Amino acid sequence: MWIKDGEWIVELSRDTHPREVMVELTTACNYNCIFCFRRVTDEPLNAFMSKEVFSKLIKDSIEAHVTKLSFTGWGEVFVHPNALEFIKKSKEEGFRVLVSTNGSLLPETAENLVKLGVDELHVSVDSLRSELYSMLRVGGKLSNVTKGLLEVYRLKRELGVRKPDVTLQMTLNRVNASDLPKLPEYALRVGASRAVVSLMIPLTPGMEKSLSCLASKECLQEIKVMRDEVEKLAPYITVVMPNTFAAAERRCPFISRGATYVRWDGSVAPCIYYAHSWRHSFEGIMREIKAITFGNIHDKSLLDIWRDDDYVAFRFRTYFFRMPSCLDCPVRNYCSLTLSNEMDCWGNSPTCSFCPFSHDIVRCPL
Repeated sequence: MWIKDGEWIVELSRDTHPREVMVELTTACNYNCIFCFRRVTDEPLNAFMSKEVFSKLIKDSIEAHVTKLSFTGWGEVFVHPNALEFIKKSKEEGFRVLVSTNGSLLPETAENLVKLGVDELHVSVDSLRSELYSMLRVGGKLSNVTKGLLEVYRLKRELGVRKPDVTLQMTLNRVNASDLPKLPEYALRVGASRAVVSLMIPLTPGMEKSLSCLASKECLQEIKVMRDEVEKLAPYITVVMPNTFAAAERRCPFISRGATYVRWDGSVAPCIYYAHSWRHSFEGIMREIKAITFGNIHDKSLLDIWRDDDYVAFRFRTYFFRMPSCLDCPVRNYCSLTLSNEMDCWGNSPTCSFCPFSHDIVRCPL
């Protein structure tokens, strides 16, 4: 396939294929985090990927030369009754495997994850104070997560293995910003090699006004201090900090890595942000996110969907960001086109013009 852009004709590589697949085993979760996308969707939140869909996904991923499967998405991986079975199958087929979890069931699953040789483990830790953790991650206990992380660390040392490589993920807001300086020490204590800090996506203008770091001088100062300390921490742990502004240079974490997203029902979405319909606020502007899918592995192979003309054109536009930047547009407060991802003022449909992930304000669990 080729794409004409002005006087240029760009040809797609004939052997194009997805390199990574984010696998959404379920939309169910045992937490009810205050900033979770799940709070602002009208879609069902108790769906589970069937064994048939997963078997088809494995078959298609092998044929498409996918090298990595990331188990995460809109639900908690270990709520799925077959999660460990699916992870085991993925490792047996030779895939690199990333598991992203809220950590609630880590004490029960730690031994399996280590012995199965899971490559990467991402665990969300949004406060290092027990009471605040439970307020932010409703339904969870920090002590339980810490217990699970320490068990993974103990087992790795006992068995003399390095996997899984553990990353902590913190969603930063005004109330947990003061925990940021303590994050590296905690990460070292539980055996993590990396901590990734992401800003929250406010679900409503009220939440943005009361919790968003972008509107708080104190929170932004905590980020600045930590950013200044990052290089000193380099020999011991990697700390990845978010942008606090709409960057001039944009990059899609999914498309730049050759990644795609397979929902619980087999539908193929371009990313976690557009996998389901929901809504959120940025600078007081409420935006509707409409789910974007390019096919279902029930009907076509994953590789055929990846090479579908519409999906290819979407990836081209997004890889080179041939679209406006709505987050820092001077007329963003008056533009009706920026209120959904259906179309932008350059005629792109759908559009990623206001995606906070592309500005590195928010981080994808890839």
